[in-house]
Amino acid sequence: MSASDDRRGPGGPNRPRQDMGAVLLTGIGGLIGHAVARQLVAAGREVVALDRVPVPDAPCQVHRHEIGEVHRLHELVRQHRVTRIIHAGSISGPMVAPEEPAKVLAVNLGGLVDMLEVARIHGLARVVWFSSILAYEQRGGEAPVAEDAPLGADEAYGASKVAGEAVLRAYAVAHGVSGVAFRVASCYGPGRTTSCFIRTLVENARAGRPTLVPDATARDRQHIYVDDVAVAVVTALDAPNLPQRTYNLGPGEALTAAEVAARVGAGVPGVRLEVDLTAPYANRFALGPLDITAALRDLGFAPRIGLAEGAARTAAWLAARDRRTP
Repeated sequence: MSASDDRRGPGGPNRPRQDMGAVLLTGIGGLIGHAVARQLVAAGREVVALDRVPVPDAPCQVHRHEIGEVHRLHELVRQHRVTRIIHAGSISGPMVAPEEPAKVLAVNLGGLVDMLEVARIHGLARVVWFSSILAYEQRGGEAPVAEDAPLGADEAYGASKVAGEAVLRAYAVAHGVSGVAFRVASCYGPGRTTSCFIRTLVENARAGRPTLVPDATARDRQHIYVDDVAVAVVTALDAPNLPQRTYNLGPGEALTAAEVAARVGAGVPGVRLEVDLTAPYANRFALGPLDITAALRDLGFAPRIGLAEGAARTAAWLAARDRRTP
C-alpha cells in the first residue's frame, strides 16, 4: 500500500488564531497526552481533558470518558466551545492486549471515528491524531524513510494505524475535516508505564544490574523524548496550512542497542549492556530512520532532548515516584 497520497494537505476549515477556542484532549493519563496537556495549559489554552480513569497529577480538570460515549462528546464540545481535538486516547502499543486484536481495532478505530464525527458535525478547525512508526511496511537497510514509503502492518496495533490514516483521509476529502496524523517513533520519558527500552536501561542501572539483549549491533532503535513530540503536536494544532496529512516524528537516526546504552549512560550512572542470546527481543521491527524533513519544514520540528538528558529526566521521575510509594 502506498502512502504517497498523504502528501496532499489536510484540507477542511481553519479558524483564525484570535478565536482559538478550547482544545478537547483525550488520553490525558497517557505519556503523550499528559505532556501535551502541560504545554497547552502553560500556554494559557483551555483544555477539556478526557480519560477513562482518574489522573491525579493532571494540570487541568479531567472528565471521565469511555470510547463510544458520543453524546457526552457533543455536550462537552458545545459547553466549552471546543474548536480543536487532540486524540491521544487509545491502546498505545503492540505490547498492550496483544492477544485481543478485535479489542485493539475496535478501540483505536472506534475512538478515532468518534472524534472525526464530532469534528464534522460541529465544524471544528482541526483533529490531531497519532499513527505510529509501526504503520510502515518493514524493510531492511539504513535508508531514511519518508512519509510516502509503503505502509503495511504485521499485527493489529499497526493495522489500526494504517486503517486510521485511511479514515482520516476519507473525512478530509469527503467531509472537509482538517486532520493530521503523526507517525511517532518509540516515545519515552517520565510517565511511560508500558514496556520501554530506555526505561529498562534506567531501572536496571538504578538496581545495579545489567540490561540483557540478544543483539547489540542491529541498527533498529529510534527513540524520541515525549516533550519533543508534544511541541510538534501543539504547533500542528494551530498551523493554518499543512501541505501534508501525515508527518514522521522521530530522532532522525536509527541506533544500535549499544549506542543507545552509551548515550543513556552519559546521563544515568551505572548503565550496563550485556549480550545474552537467550534474552527476549525488545524490538524486532526493521526500518531505516524516519525522515523528519517534512516536520522540520512545516512545523519547525527538531528533537531537542537527547538520550542522556531524557534518560536523566526519566530517572528523576522514577526516583520521585519511588519516594511517594509506601
